[in-house]
Amino acid sequence: MREEKIDFLDEKVGEYLVKIVRQGVSEDQTSEIYGMISIANDIESIGDLIHRNMMPLIAKKKELDTDFSIEGKEELMIYHQKVCRQIDHLQQAFAERDLEKARDIMAKESKYLDLEAQYRIKHLERIRHDRKESIQTHEVHMELMDLMKQIIVYSSNIAKTFILKCQPD
Repeated sequence: MREEKIDFLDEKVGEYLVKIVRQGVSEDQTSEIYGMISIANDIESIGDLIHRNMMPLIAKKKELDTDFSIEGKEELMIYHQKVCRQIDHLQQAFAERDLEKARDIMAKESKYLDLEAQYRIKHLERIRHDRKESIQTHEVHMELMDLMKQIIVYSSNIAKTFILKCQPD
């Protein structure tokens, strides 16, 4: 239901903003409006990742009848916390119109992408060493990490657009 609301809002916000642009606005206003449309699309894309990709992984994981390795579970939890923190900072940046928070989100993107790569290597090392849990949960583990990484990238894109298009010079 949330996904449907996000899709609906993205569509209606986009339609409204395009209507405003067509009424004749300045070049700066047009740039700001296109920034808003881009942000709304990126937010909708995050919703799609969660609804269409992450949610089905719950059932897929339950079917496995095994849990992630202790290390794998810890890595997933740590990365999830970082993703949630990025989203929280993004919300604060918007609410407070705080460019520094938006810049911080962008700066952390590279750090978090590097962390995901490190976790991927650790996971593959567990597989190489025949860790039963890691082998059995490999597909779900890798999909979750990849989806969270995509959310990090979208969050950074939103922060970048916020800084470049939605703030007065």
